[in-house]
Amino acid sequence: MIGASLVYKALFSKLGQALGAVLLVLALAGGIYRYGHHRGRVDEQAAFAAKINQENEEAGNAAEDWRVRYRRCAERGRMFDFATGTCEP
Repeated sequence: MIGASLVYKALFSKLGQALGAVLLVLALAGGIYRYGHHRGRVDEQAAFAAKINQENEEAGNAAEDWRVRYRRCAERGRMFDFATGTCEP
């Protein structure tokens, strides 16, 4: 019973209230920091994935352009020069 009385007095004294307010502010600041850090990482990962997708699309388009040039050259009965990427007669 003495312990409960001591805890009650400590929690409801001016010092206890000030300590509780400081702990509450620290907990809120920590939560805001963690949320911001997590949100920043999510945004960074989304930007990184978008960049990879764009590079993959560009590589696919370049490969398709090369395939079309090679095919047109071969259909004309010409020789495709791989070093220069041109169609030789």
